[in-house]
Amino acid sequence: MSKIFFIGPKKKYQIILILIILLLSYIEQGIGLFDQNPYDDYINECSNRFGVDPLLIKAVMKKESNLNHNAVSNRGAVGLMQIMPKTALEIAMQLNIPNYSYVKLQETQINIMFGVYYINKLLRYYNNNLILTLAAYNAGIGNVDNWCIENPDTSKIISKIPFKETRRYVRSVIYTYKIYQGARKLRNLF
Repeated sequence: MSKIFFIGPKKKYQIILILIILLLSYIEQGIGLFDQNPYDDYINECSNRFGVDPLLIKAVMKKESNLNHNAVSNRGAVGLMQIMPKTALEIAMQLNIPNYSYVKLQETQINIMFGVYYINKLLRYYNNNLILTLAAYNAGIGNVDNWCIENPDTSKIISKIPFKETRRYVRSVIYTYKIYQGARKLRNLF
């Protein structure tokens, strides 16, 4: 074995320590992101009400609006959770929200509640399959159902999603969600 590739036991521990410090630093950035989220109370309240992990909601919110409560997409999706007005109207009817109007969708509490409710609905519809749930949140239930009929592997393999934008969306939200979960586990150790 060449000496170039040999690392003594003392060096191994130093390298491992450096890697742990870098990892903790990286994860701390994730912790900071959700510790400083001004919407935590609403997220936690709605997550408890509808039985959805608040870290999943934070990951979706981060991807959808980057925590900008005034965000409006070029397709008309509104607020932190980027809810389409037509979907919001359906949700308002299902939740029996009296006097619902488009203006209410712009309210932070309503927007988060509708987003969490809808994610819960999608999780139940797709038997807790996170890939399909997120794909449907991005591209719609009809599209996802058609993809699953055409290729059943869509439910297991993100790369089988035919829309490039949706593939990227699902990967990004799952990646962010895993970072948040890892940060929560690490934080619980201390």
